Amino acid sequence: MSKDTVKLFQRARAVLQSEKDSLSKALANAQATAADAEKRLAEIEAALGGAGTAPAKRRGRKSKKAAGKRRGRPAKKTAGKRGRPAKKKAAKKAPRKAVKKAAKKTPKKAVKKAPKKAAKKASAKKVKNKLSLKQVALAVTKGKALDAKQILGAAKKAGHKFSGKNPLNSLRVMLYTNKKAFKNNKGKFVAA
Repeated sequence: MSKDTVKLFQRARAVLQSEKDSLSKALANAQATAADAEKRLAEIEAALGGAGTAPAKRRGRKSKKAAGKRRGRPAKKTAGKRGRPAKKKAAKKAPRKAVKKAAKKTPKKAVKKAPKKAAKKASAKKVKNKLSLKQVALAVTKGKALDAKQILGAAKKAGHKFSGKNPLNSLRVMLYTNKKAFKNNKGKFVAA
C-alpha cells in the first residue's frame, strides 16, 4: 500500500468515528427526552384516574355514524347498501329451498297427483258427442244451402255440444277448410 492510501484510510476512519460519537450523544439525548415524556404521561394518567389517553382527533372524512348526525341530513339506516334491496335477494333464495324440499319428497306422490289434475281439467272442458261437427254439418246441409249461423243453430238443435267459447268460429273454420265436403256459394254452404 502506498502512503497516500493509508492517509486516506485514516482520515475516513476519523470522520466515521466523530460521526459515531455525535450520533450516540443524539441518541442518548432522545432517550432521555422519551423517558421524561413517559414519566409525564404516567403522571397525567394518574391525575385523570387511570382513564387512559383520549383518542386522537381523526383527520379527513368523518365516520359513517358522524356523517349521519350532520345538520340537515337524516340519519342513514344500517342496512343501506346500494344496489338491489335485500328482500329481492332473499326472494330468489326462497324458491330454491322450496324446490329442494319438493325434490326430497317421494316422486311417486307427485306423479300420482299430476295425472289426476290433468284428467279433471280435460274432462271438464272436453264434451263427448255421438257425431263429429263435420258429420252434423253434412247432415244439416244435405239438399239445402245454409249460411254458417243457420248451420250452427241446426247443429245445436240436433244436440251437438260445443266446448269452445266461440262455436261459430270453429264451425266456420271447419266449413272453409273442408272444400271437398262443402260447396261454398257466396257464404251459403251445401253438402257436396
